[in-house]
Amino acid sequence: MSSNIPGNRNGKRAGSRSAKPARKMTLRKRKPGSGSPGPFEHQPELRALTLFDRRPPRCRCFLVEDDASAPHLRIGEYAIVDLGDREIQNGELYVIQVGFSRSRYIKQVQSDLLNITGPGAEPSPVWWLSDLRGFRKTNEIALARIPVFAGLSDGPYTTEDVQSKVLGRIVGYAVRSLGGLIAAKGGYENEAAGNAAFDPAEYLDVLIAAGYRPGVYQGAYYEEMPGRAHSDAEDAALLAVQWKRVAASTAVERLKQECIRRGLVHGRAG
Repeated sequence: MSSNIPGNRNGKRAGSRSAKPARKMTLRKRKPGSGSPGPFEHQPELRALTLFDRRPPRCRCFLVEDDASAPHLRIGEYAIVDLGDREIQNGELYVIQVGFSRSRYIKQVQSDLLNITGPGAEPSPVWWLSDLRGFRKTNEIALARIPVFAGLSDGPYTTEDVQSKVLGRIVGYAVRSLGGLIAAKGGYENEAAGNAAFDPAEYLDVLIAAGYRPGVYQGAYYEEMPGRAHSDAEDAALLAVQWKRVAASTAVERLKQECIRRGLVHGRAG
């Protein structure tokens, strides 16, 4: 397995001395005249990605809006994305496009061997998408003061699945936009049809019948999971309305309004 810090094909990045992560080390103090190194001072500003002041050919910029790749990519900086490099490599960082809204995120791609075919089958190569920063507790608090965690891996995916989601490999960063900005979302395809097909009243009726407790809490729409298993008929009904929801760009706002109309509100409605 490669390092969790992205590098290029030979393990190093152009313009950097090493693709290995900076580790906090404490060495023994040397004796005078011994020639051995003194204490190592941790340098938190070291990055695993190259800093660019001009945009390279084939590359575009992608605004970093979260801390999922900190400290190597920080909020307000710009990832430099090589749109000509979509080859999947273990440990590398990519801009991934997912969902009906074609939302775009920075993800590290990691490989594994798993049996995803069936009992007795040989393991096959699969891929996981994860935050470079890893699994972590955030500063957010959810309903009932439950802490919010981030960084769960998404997968497993086949090579073809991941390849279809990749826009390009991240080769560096810039502290300002260098032009050629990639939008945070590619936008819904057939957006009007998706919105027309979604009925928030139908959606809530199906959820409530299956034991869910949807509502609005402090201005946000939420769905509390049921405390029982679903029947096959409930699973089929849920799947049908959930596909309609993810294809509708206005789904969340319309669900909030329907919850408010039904009185399913806790805290301020927003």
